[in-house]
Amino acid sequence: MILKSISAILISAGLSCLYSFFLNYFFNYELTLWWLSLIFFVVLSVIFTLLYSIRTDTKTFAGIMLSTGVAKFLLSCVLFFILSFTLKGGFLTFFIHFIGHYVLFTVFEIRYLLQLIKTKQK
Repeated sequence: MILKSISAILISAGLSCLYSFFLNYFFNYELTLWWLSLIFFVVLSVIFTLLYSIRTDTKTFAGIMLSTGVAKFLLSCVLFFILSFTLKGGFLTFFIHFIGHYVLFTVFEIRYLLQLIKTKQK
């Protein structure tokens, strides 16, 4: 199961890099700090994967899933709020990169969690 979690993180990181590459070079949304949100989500995904690997009962696992989803959203809002003051120009561009990374990492995290739930039920 660890291999599936690593592959989910690597696939979402790769697609996020590809997404930012297309935004930077084919559209008018060039940003040099796009890697900052990518590193943020990779670190969060690794931490949450370690939390998911804890073998517990179903109620505790549901609580862990809910709390990590809320923590991811709140930490993303805090980072977004801090960078809104530091990035005077290019805030919209950072927003587009950040939201794309958030969506890609969330989709692959949910996909991994669905596989993990199926194995926990067996």
